[in-house]
Amino acid sequence: MKSKRQAVCVFAVIAALSLTACKSNASSDEENVEYTVTGISAAIDENWESLGYAARPTKYIAISFDDGPAGAVTNSLLATLEAKKVKATFFLIGQNIHSRQAPAKAIFAAGHELGNHSNGYDGLGGSTAEDTIRTSLEKASAEIKEITGADPVFFRAPNVAYGTNLTKVCTEMGMSIIGVSVWSNDYQGAVTTEQLVQNVLTAAQDGGIINCHELQKTADGLAALIDGLREKGFWIMSVGQLAVIKCKTLEAGKQYDSIK
Repeated sequence: MKSKRQAVCVFAVIAALSLTACKSNASSDEENVEYTVTGISAAIDENWESLGYAARPTKYIAISFDDGPAGAVTNSLLATLEAKKVKATFFLIGQNIHSRQAPAKAIFAAGHELGNHSNGYDGLGGSTAEDTIRTSLEKASAEIKEITGADPVFFRAPNVAYGTNLTKVCTEMGMSIIGVSVWSNDYQGAVTTEQLVQNVLTAAQDGGIINCHELQKTADGLAALIDGLREKGFWIMSVGQLAVIKCKTLEAGKQYDSIK
């Protein structure tokens, strides 16, 4: 039997895709209000001053992390996110979940969203065969479902490379394709912690989706990144929460580089 926390988190991710996402009335389960406009607005009203904002934020941005779970680095990211009271979306690789169950479960237990990032690191765009794509995505989704109790509804492609066949499989599997509008470029070896933070702060925009990876240098810079975004007036959230606050229904098979 799934725990109450598991049921709540599964509901929250699914709610972000539903037609009722823009309704202002809160759920009867008080844990679910963070996935309603009312709940998100209330959280902002209650916390913006204590979180160091100069004024109540009116801009929203989602933060995401790819290629995990990554063991100790995952735990470091989670510690900072908890300390800063930020929810994020983690796009996880199936084979990594299989070999690193503990950090994957920790991501979910902390209330973050788990998205499908395929089963490995091979590109699935272009003319990649449907069967190859489906096998990879199904394996990753199965690993995620073992933890959350539900199939993931968000997908990001390895190398952010897409194609007609990939879109078709995502549509069949009920997953929205989540792209990127704000690149940290942390995956580039020459990019330092200070540079990846500045990359995000320079490109940040309302409705944007930030791409980071589960890397030590990113974990080292996460607190500064969050503080810098708050100085610029951004409320930082998960992809699902961004869809809710923007009153957007995310459709399966459709690509979203931002949500406005």
